[in-house]
Amino acid sequence: MDNAKVVEILNQTVMTDYMQRLLNLKLDKLTLFPVFPITAAPNVSEPRHLIMIEDIKKFVVVKKPDLN
Repeated sequence: MDNAKVVEILNQTVMTDYMQRLLNLKLDKLTLFPVFPITAAPNVSEPRHLIMIEDIKKFVVVKKPDLN
């Protein structure tokens, strides 16, 4: 196998793992609106959407190196 094929297979594996983790997460969406400086009225034409992950430990996996 050449290096390009190995890299392609690794990328597919990593992407598959990432997508599976995303599907199993519980997410909440928060929408914020900036305000106008003088009136402090919300500018509803420019929403800012934030996605919050409820349990980040399920998403982030730290693989410890094997020192043996």
